[in-house]
Amino acid sequence: MTASALVRAGQFNQAARQGAYILIALALPRLGVPRELIGEWETLLFLGYLLGFGWTTGLLQGFLVKMGALPDQSAVQFARRAVQVMGGISAGLLLLVALLHQPFFTLLQIEREPVGWYLFFVLLLSRWPSYCFEQALLLQGQARALVGYAVLNSLGLLAALLLPLYLGHSLLQAVQTLGAFAGAKVIVLLLWTLRPARSTPTASSPLAAGTLAGWLRASRPLVAYATVGALVTAADPWLVNFWYGGDPEVFAVFRYGVRELPFLAALISGMTVVAIPLITRDRTAGLVELRSQSRKLFHYVFVLALTMLLTADYWWTRVFTPTFADSLPVFRTYLLVVGCRLVFAMSVLTALTETRRIYLWGVLELVVNVVLSLLLAPRFGLVGIVWGTVLASYFHEACLVLYLRYRTGIAWREFADLGWYFGYLTVLFVAYWAI
Repeated sequence: MTASALVRAGQFNQAARQGAYILIALALPRLGVPRELIGEWETLLFLGYLLGFGWTTGLLQGFLVKMGALPDQSAVQFARRAVQVMGGISAGLLLLVALLHQPFFTLLQIEREPVGWYLFFVLLLSRWPSYCFEQALLLQGQARALVGYAVLNSLGLLAALLLPLYLGHSLLQAVQTLGAFAGAKVIVLLLWTLRPARSTPTASSPLAAGTLAGWLRASRPLVAYATVGALVTAADPWLVNFWYGGDPEVFAVFRYGVRELPFLAALISGMTVVAIPLITRDRTAGLVELRSQSRKLFHYVFVLALTMLLTADYWWTRVFTPTFADSLPVFRTYLLVVGCRLVFAMSVLTALTETRRIYLWGVLELVVNVVLSLLLAPRFGLVGIVWGTVLASYFHEACLVLYLRYRTGIAWREFADLGWYFGYLTVLFVAYWAI
């Protein structure tokens, strides 16, 4: 199967998951859920991101590099063991947070416990280990299986949460149904990891004892970097809760405004899942492929961002209802961060295992973000907090580009079409200031 076909399958998987959460966000106000309860649901999503993004992203990036270097049969065994390891870490972390939830919520400036938070933890237990399962299917060329899984997973998520609300039940009852769906998914994943591998004439020897340990060891700097990145992203919601006294309605307004472009994360993830192992195996060919695929993303992402920026007055309240009209200025400002998502210096550093100290750049971004947000929030409110994120994000990506050149000699132009990139970026900022 071609690299482009695998990229599309990976992008569809990510898009299906993100699309499900977008549809949930659109449906909740239309189903009569009060903005305060929507704020509690958004708090649950924020908790899931904060607890899981750092270590799952780091381990998954290390997983891609490690699996790409293993022969087929060993790669299958490694993937199943990796899912088990991710499941064990997930269970331990969620149990610890559940036991210490009161001081944890206080630390995050969450004034009251979100509805059904303990059931939402079951969803997280099913989600985090599945990341390795999804990428294992992709790297083994099982694109159809991945697409089928993505459809069932997304439809199950939507039905479990929205159908009870549509039938007139409470949000707590809906989250209970969601927990039951997630529990069933946990069982299916466990059965997959216990399934015996098929023997082939070219089967490799059993998985080496040090393979898992090597994966975890190599992933440590990636985990550190991603964890700092998660803290950077979490700084804004924390500042919102701090500045506005943990008001769930204000938190909902903020969260509805700081949404990524539709399927942006899916497109990026689907591309990098293929690009990272390719660069690991063949640096020159991988960089060429990344440059080609990223140019295609420029045309889609920047044009979509410009279109949404210029037309938001006409569709925002129709899509999100007047309940979230106050989120529009936040959304327009947050659109400016899309340029940072399309740099990909971090992907190249990961593929070449130049990740030992990159978490320091994340720490620096966190400091810049918090300082700028605190300076801008008194005058500009929620929009000021978002501007702190935008400026800190561009600063961070510039540092990574320079660090990549210093460590490897690879210039930005080798994996990005800078003419298209800066042309689109200039138009985006000019359009923002012209509105």
